[in-house]
Amino acid sequence: MRDAFEGRSEKVRIKMKKLFLCLLLAASTASFAAADSIQVVSGSTTITVPGTGAATYSNSNLNGWDITIAAGSSNSPGISPYGLDLTSISATCTGGPCSASPLDIFYSDTGFTGSVAAGSFQTTYSATITGSGTSTEIAWANSANTLFALGLGNKIGATVGPFSASGGFGTSAGGPGIVGPYSLTIEEIFNDNGGSASFSADANITATVPEPSSLVLLGSGLLMLPLGLKWRRKSSE
Repeated sequence: MRDAFEGRSEKVRIKMKKLFLCLLLAASTASFAAADSIQVVSGSTTITVPGTGAATYSNSNLNGWDITIAAGSSNSPGISPYGLDLTSISATCTGGPCSASPLDIFYSDTGFTGSVAAGSFQTTYSATITGSGTSTEIAWANSANTLFALGLGNKIGATVGPFSASGGFGTSAGGPGIVGPYSLTIEEIFNDNGGSASFSADANITATVPEPSSLVLLGSGLLMLPLGLKWRRKSSE
């Protein structure tokens, strides 16, 4: 009888260990970066640049705009400690059509899975502006899980800006609750206002994500299971 019990217990223990390893693997993959994309719009010109977890892009003459995107990163499918982080953008209107054509830059990624409660998104933006221009930032989250998915109902908080002075800074929290998978998009708008201006900016999207307490409790229970079975075997001897 004891041998039969120990055989069944051993099978249960092996199954539980396999389940726990699967849960650990799923949790670890949350930090892997997914593919992300940049879209640059000026007047009637639209350029889309695919990425692989890190954004880099430069264009020395897009309708007169000189653009450099040197640093951007996505944490998809995770949302903590950040979702999207666009840390280095510079743009200068060198004359020509850019004086009348605002520059609209989108940085976007899909596949975010962390559930976010209503009002828990946070977007932060800062800029240094030289000249007569203005700078604006908008953040978006969309349950359609497609790149560059915008729309009024998908806006995170309020539009930040437009800033017209050097060193502008703003934060905005809000947005509806959302359950993955979903996409995140940062939109940066630079407007030369017909004069001469250059911009340096950064922005990010973060969110407060509930701790997966149920998963922690389950993991703790599975870790204790082999000790419990060992104690049970000793008690039956």
